[in-house]
Amino acid sequence: MTAKNLAQFPRGASSESSLPAQRRPGQESRAAAPLPTDSDAQAAHFLRAFHLLLRSVRLYHQHHPRLIESLKAAGHALDEALNGSAVLGFTVERDGLTVTKQPSGHGHLLADSRGELKTLAEVFSRVRIRSLTLVPHTRLDELLQFARALDAAGRARQAPRADWTNRLRDHRITGIRVNETAERLSESINFAGLLEALLGAGIENGASAEILAKAAPEQFRGALRGLWAAASRLGQVRVEAPQEAARAIRAEFTAADELLRSLVLRGIALEPPHESESLGVYLARLADALIVEHARTEFFARRLRAAEVRIALSQLRPERNGHGENDASLDPLLERFWGSLPARERTRLLASPDAWCLPISQLREYLEGLIAAAESRRAEASRRQARRALADFSRCLKSEEEKARRAVASGLLELKDILERVWPCAQLADLGKTVVTALHREVSPGIANLLEQLTQALATLALARGECGEVEAILTAMDQSPAESDEERLAALMRQIVGSEEWLLLVDLALANRPLDAALPRLLRRDPERLLDRLRLLLTSSAGVNALPAMARLVRAAGEPVFGALETHLLEPRRQRVATAIRLLSAAAPERLIAALPRAFSSWDWSLQDLAVTELARQSVPGLRPQVAQLFLALLREAHLMVTPGMIDYIGLTGETSAVPRLLEIAGGEVERLGDVFIRIKAIEALGRMKASSAAELLRNLVRNRSGLTYVEPAGLRSAAEDALALIEDRDGSLNLRLASKGSSNSKAAFAHPRRYLRVVLPDPLPAKMEGPRTHSAKVRSIALGGALFETSAQFALGESLRIEIHAGFEKIRATAVVRSVSAKGCGIEFVHMSQEDREKLRRRINKLLG
Repeated sequence: MTAKNLAQFPRGASSESSLPAQRRPGQESRAAAPLPTDSDAQAAHFLRAFHLLLRSVRLYHQHHPRLIESLKAAGHALDEALNGSAVLGFTVERDGLTVTKQPSGHGHLLADSRGELKTLAEVFSRVRIRSLTLVPHTRLDELLQFARALDAAGRARQAPRADWTNRLRDHRITGIRVNETAERLSESINFAGLLEALLGAGIENGASAEILAKAAPEQFRGALRGLWAAASRLGQVRVEAPQEAARAIRAEFTAADELLRSLVLRGIALEPPHESESLGVYLARLADALIVEHARTEFFARRLRAAEVRIALSQLRPERNGHGENDASLDPLLERFWGSLPARERTRLLASPDAWCLPISQLREYLEGLIAAAESRRAEASRRQARRALADFSRCLKSEEEKARRAVASGLLELKDILERVWPCAQLADLGKTVVTALHREVSPGIANLLEQLTQALATLALARGECGEVEAILTAMDQSPAESDEERLAALMRQIVGSEEWLLLVDLALANRPLDAALPRLLRRDPERLLDRLRLLLTSSAGVNALPAMARLVRAAGEPVFGALETHLLEPRRQRVATAIRLLSAAAPERLIAALPRAFSSWDWSLQDLAVTELARQSVPGLRPQVAQLFLALLREAHLMVTPGMIDYIGLTGETSAVPRLLEIAGGEVERLGDVFIRIKAIEALGRMKASSAAELLRNLVRNRSGLTYVEPAGLRSAAEDALALIEDRDGSLNLRLASKGSSNSKAAFAHPRRYLRVVLPDPLPAKMEGPRTHSAKVRSIALGGALFETSAQFALGESLRIEIHAGFEKIRATAVVRSVSAKGCGIEFVHMSQEDREKLRRRINKLLG
C-alpha cells in the first residue's frame, strides 16, 4: 500500500446535484427488518479489524509493515461492511456494540461469542464515545488518524475531552462522526454548487485565471490565509435548509476581494465536495488543493527546487506555521504533490542530488512497478533501472544536510523488502560500504541509530543469501573506522552481526561440497569460539565423521586464530571441547597437535589419551611418523595403561630405533609402572618387528629362564619372546608377526598405517558377549591378536570401551576393547588389555586356524 492510496479522495456528488429535502419535524425512520447474518458478520469483522489496528498503533512505529497491513485490512473490512449503505453506525452499549445501517435505520446488538466486541466497547466508553458513524467516503488515513486519536485519549492521565467534534477537526477527519445521530449525518448540502452560485457571479473563467496569474506571491498567501480563516469559522455549518447555508456564505465572503473569490472557484474545479461534509472541512480541502497546484506551477517553472517543496507547502498553510516544515500533517500534501507529477519528473529527480526529497511511498511505487515489469515480462532493463534508482537514492547519504541523510536512512530501512529483491548487484556493489562510511561520520544520534539498523539489516540479508563478499565488505569498512568515530559503538554492532543466527549459515556453506569461497574463512575466523562451537555440535551428529575432511579444510583456510583457539581448548576441563580440538587438529594440522600434546596429555582421562593416540597413529604423511613415534616414546610414563599398548605397537611399526633401550627395560619388567604382562608382550613384539639384535639375549633369557622345574615367565610372554626372536634371527616362527611384518615392509601409500597382526576370517562365527552400559550378544566374523570384527544389532559409538567375552569351544577369551569402526552390520574393536592366559588362548586359536 502506498501513501497515494492513503490520501486518495473519493469523488462525491457533482456540483449540479440537487440539495437534500428538508426533514419534517417529528418524522420517524422507516422500520426495517433485522440485518441479515452476513451483514452482521461484515460489521463485526470491521470492528475486530479496527481493534487490531488500534493495537498496532500502540505497538509499532508509523511506517512499520505490520501497521500498514492492519490498516489495509481495516479499510477492506470497512468497504465490505458499508456495501449498499449510506451510513454505518455503531452505538456503545454496556454489553457490546449495536450496529445501524442507513438508510434503513434499524439497529441491534452484534453477536459476540468471544467477548472481543465488549472489550472494544469498553475502550470506547473510557474515552467517552457513545456512538460512532462512518460514511462511504471514509479514507484509510482517516481510520489511522482516528486510531491514533483514540490511543492518545486512552493514554491521557486526566479524563479525555468529551468534545470529539473538535478532535476530529484537529485531525482533519471528515468521514467519521462521534456522538452524533445518523439522521443528521445522512443529510448534506451541495456546498460546491452553492459557493459557485454565490461567489462566481460576474467573474468569467478567463478573468478568474488572469487574476490568479497576475497575483504576487504575497497576495496569493494572503488570500489563502483568508480562505483558511473562513474554513475555521464555517466549520460547524451543516444545516438542513440551503437558505441558512447561503446566509453563512454571504456573511463570510461579502467583503472578499476578487482574488479570494477566484481562488474558491478554482478550488471548486479541483475538488468536488464529499457526502455529509461540513463547509469548513470542504474549504480546507479546497485550500490544500490550491496549495498543491501552486507548488506544481512553481516547480514546473523551475522557481521551486525539490528540496524547497516541503518548506513552500508549510509556508502556504498559515495555521501550521507553529509547527514548521517538520509537521507530519504535511506528508499527505507532499505525497499528493509528487504523485501528481509525470513519471519523467520523478525519474529526473531520482537521478539528481535531491533524490531524497521523493517520499518513500512514491519511491516504493516507482520501484515496485519496475520490478514487477522485470519479473512478469523478463525486462532486465527495468530491473537495472530500479537498481540504479536505489543507488542514486542511497548516495544522498553523503549529503551535508541532516534531513537528507535522515530521509535516506529511514527510507532504505523501510524499503528492506525491495532490497531483498534487487540486492546485491553490480549497481549496488558499494551500498554496504556507503552505509558504514556514513555511519562513521554521522554526528546525529538519531540518524546513527537508523544507519546501525540498516547496516545490520544489510549484513543479515547478505548472510542469509550466502553473499560472503558483501558481508566482508561491510565488516572491513567497520574495521577501517577513522580515529574520531565511536569505536565502542561499532564494536557492539559488529558483535551483533557476528552473533546473529544467520552467521552460522556461513559454517554450513563452508562445509558444503563446493569450492571454498576465499571470503568465508576470513569471516569465520573473526569469532573462532563460535566457529568451533558449531563444528563441535556437527561432530556429535551422525554425519559428523563424514564432514571431518571439510572441517579440516575450513580450519586450515581460517588459519592462526582458529588454531590458537584449538590449542587452548586442549587444556580446558570440558571433555567435549578437548575431543573436538584433538579431532580437528589431527585432521588439519597434526604437527601442531604433536607440539601441544606434551602440555596437556597427563591431565586427560584415558579415553581422551586414547583418542589422541589413535588420531595421530592414523597419520599417513611419512615425515610425521618418526615425530609421532618419538612423541609416544616420551609420553609412555604419563600414558594410561590401556593406551600404552597402542603407543608401543606404533613405535614398533615405525622402527624407531631410539626406543630400543626403553623397550628393553619394559620387556624385561624393569619399569614397575609398566610391569603388566600384556604391556611387556607388546614391547617384546615391537622389538621383534624392529629386528633389534640387541634384544636377542634378553629374549632368550625370557624363553629359557627356569626356577626349578617351572619357567620364570608365563607362557604367553614366552611365546611372544619366541616369535620376536625368530624374526630377529630371520627363521621360521609365528605367522602372526611374520606376515604382519612383511605386510608392513611392502605396504603401499594407501595403506601407510599397516595391520599389526594377521587377520583371520572365521569359517564359523564365534558367539560373543559385549558388556558396556548394557550387555549385548554378538558374532565374531574375523579375529586377530589385536582385535576383531563383531556382527551385532547393538549401536556403539566410536571410542566406546567394552568388556568382551568370546566363546571358542570350551574356552572363553576375555579382553577389554575399544570400538574403532562402526557400520550397519556391526563394529570393529581393538583389544587394549587382556590377561596373558587369554592372549595365549587367542594365539593358539589363530595359529590353529592358520595351520
